[in-house]
Amino acid sequence: MSTRRTVKAEILRGPFDPGGQPEAATGQPMELSFFAWNVSSGLSATKAVLSDPARYKDYWHWPTASRMLAHADRIGFDHQVQYGMWSGWGGATGWNSEGLDFATAGTASAMVTEHMNLFGTVHVGYRFHPMHIAKLGACADFVSNGRWGINVVAGMIHTDFAKFGFKERPPGSVRYDMADEFVTLMKYLWAYDDPVDFEGEYYQCYGGYVAPKPIRKPRPIIMNAGLSEEGFDFACRQADWVFAASPKGSLEDYRWAVEKAHSLAAKYGRRVRVGAMCYCVMEDSDEQAAETVAWLEEEADIEAIRFFMNQAVGTSSEMDVEGGQDRYLGLGREQFMKVALGMHGHQFFGGYETVAEKMRALHEVGVDNMVIGFFDPQRALVQMEEHVIPILRRMGLRH
Repeated sequence: MSTRRTVKAEILRGPFDPGGQPEAATGQPMELSFFAWNVSSGLSATKAVLSDPARYKDYWHWPTASRMLAHADRIGFDHQVQYGMWSGWGGATGWNSEGLDFATAGTASAMVTEHMNLFGTVHVGYRFHPMHIAKLGACADFVSNGRWGINVVAGMIHTDFAKFGFKERPPGSVRYDMADEFVTLMKYLWAYDDPVDFEGEYYQCYGGYVAPKPIRKPRPIIMNAGLSEEGFDFACRQADWVFAASPKGSLEDYRWAVEKAHSLAAKYGRRVRVGAMCYCVMEDSDEQAAETVAWLEEEADIEAIRFFMNQAVGTSSEMDVEGGQDRYLGLGREQFMKVALGMHGHQFFGGYETVAEKMRALHEVGVDNMVIGFFDPQRALVQMEEHVIPILRRMGLRH
C-alpha cells in the first residue's frame, strides 16, 4: 500500500499563489454583486426599517432570501457577497443582530442559483483553523461547480473577539499576520495534492489534506476589504479582489485607491481586481429618491450607530443624544449619515438614470465591481432588471 509524501511548507506568509491565481473576472465590463442580503437591515441603520420589517429588515429569512438570490442570478448579477456578522449593533432596530452564517447559507445559495459566484465572509481571527475553513470551502466550491469564494476578514469588533475567548482585541498588525498565515495554509490545502505540514507562528497543521479539491483551479477566489495600511497590503499580497474606499465619497479618492491597489499588487508579482462597497436607494425619480433618503435620515438609529462607531473605530460619545447636544456623535452630519445609510459605502441615490450614471462614474475611475447593499432589496432587484441594467447595457457596461 503506497503512502503519499508529506510536503513541508517552506512559505508561511504571502505573496503565495501555488499554481497561480484563479481567473477572477466574469467577462462583464462592470460587475455587479448582491451584498448584505443575509443580515437584518443590511447596510441600513435607520428606524425606517421598522415601518415594514418583512420588507426592509427581515429579508434575510430564507424563504425571502432564496427568492432574492434566484432573482439576482437570473437577471445577471455576477456575485453574491455575504456580510459576516457575529454580534450586530443593537439600537431600536437591532441592526445586523440576526442573520445567516457564512458556511451553511453560502452552500444553500448554491442550490438556488446557477451562475453567480458565491462569496462567504469568514473572520479568520476568531480562532477558526485554516484546515476547517479549507474543507468547508472546498466542499462549497465542489457542490456549486466552482462558484464559491471567500471574503477574508481579519476581524475588528471587540465584542466578537470576546465571544471567541479573547480578553482583548489583538492589534491590527497581529490580526493581519494571523490572516497572512491563515490564507497561506489554506492555499496549500487547496492547491497541493499531497498532505502538508505547516508550522507557523499562529497556525500549525500536520498532514493536512482536503478532498474533494475545489473545482475552480488552482483554488477559489479570495476577496479582502482591508483598508488600513496593514489590511491593504495584505489584500494586495494574498487576495484576488480588493476593495477601494473613500470616506468622503470622492471619485478622485477612489481613483487613487485603485491605482495604489494595482501598483502594490504588481510589486508582489500579482494582479487584483477592485470592488467598492455601495449602498443604493432607488425610486422612479430623483425627487422621490430624495424624499425616501430624507425619511431614512430622519429615522437614523442613533444608538446603533453609536455602538458601531465605538466597536469599529474605537470612538465613543458620552453626550446626551436624547437632549440633542450632538445628534451626530461628533462625526458631523454628512459622515454620520454615511454611516446610517450604507456604513460608509459609496451612495447610489436617485432615479434610474441617475443611479446608472453614478455607477458609470465609479467604474470610470477603475472600480471593476459594484458590491451593492439595497435599502429595499426585493423591489430593487425588480428595478435593476426593468430599468437600471438596460441602461447599463446601453452604456456598454453590461452585456
